[in-house]
Amino acid sequence: LEQAQDLRAELLARAAGIQSGPDTAAPVAPERILAQVPPGTLFLSVLLQPATLTTLVVVPVVFVTAVVFGIWQVSLPVVFVVAAPIVVATNQFLNWFNFTVAESPDGLRLRFGLTSHRHQTVPPGRVQAVRLESPLLWKPWGWARVTVNVAGTGGGGEDGSSHPAVVLPVATLEVARAVLAQALPGVDPFVVPLQPVPPRARWRSPLQFRRLAVGSNEEVFVARHGWLVPRWDVVPHARTQSVRMTQGPWQRRLRLASVHVDSTPGPIHISANQRDETQARQLVEGQALAARRARARSAPDRWLLGGATGSGSS
Repeated sequence: LEQAQDLRAELLARAAGIQSGPDTAAPVAPERILAQVPPGTLFLSVLLQPATLTTLVVVPVVFVTAVVFGIWQVSLPVVFVVAAPIVVATNQFLNWFNFTVAESPDGLRLRFGLTSHRHQTVPPGRVQAVRLESPLLWKPWGWARVTVNVAGTGGGGEDGSSHPAVVLPVATLEVARAVLAQALPGVDPFVVPLQPVPPRARWRSPLQFRRLAVGSNEEVFVARHGWLVPRWDVVPHARTQSVRMTQGPWQRRLRLASVHVDSTPGPIHISANQRDETQARQLVEGQALAARRARARSAPDRWLLGGATGSGSS
């Protein structure tokens, strides 16, 4: 374990441009704890997910129905199918147990896991997109979750099986915004002015059309969507991989279209759905131009913000 920790420190130091001597250990950058998730908070947040609660309601109903009518041959397969969210929720709790997020000059440091301990670093400049989501059942506690697409990792699943997709499984909105600000420095999606969809979009998305909105500023493109799980998806203009417009048969009848801003592989897929078709074309052209300009003025990625020093801090 000690050798593995030394090797990890050496790799982080070299990525930051710090060279250690043959007889000296690589410096370890200092850190500041941003958030720690208590086990009770994590358990309740996992329990209060729509899929988990639905399962907890459906399984007893199926079981009682099987007992009353004696239809075990039908009910047992149903129980196995609807119990899948329980397995996902259990994996989330085990993987995200004792989750700690720390701020460091070499990036966001993540420590988590009950049965398998993990220590990971998300370096600055490698975050390609960020999602802040706040399920409606979390609203009484004011909780939110932060998920990212990171270049070179291939993303990860929402069950917590692959990381560093989730950089904060649950915390207050204030803490979540602070972590988001570390993942994308200087970005606050809540201050970006958003444009709603036209009223006719209710015929295409009757449940969430009031939540659909999109906007941008000089730095990022923001899309808001979701009904049971409201989400804010944020992608820096300089990290845009491509931008495209799609239009299905129903959308053509309603003169609507969807705009997709593609990021690197990961759990976040940025889309502005049910836009007016004319505005959708303008969004595609505007985002392509904003991405080109942002890439032209963006600086090379550095693991240590402000340049590396021999002490391992910026």
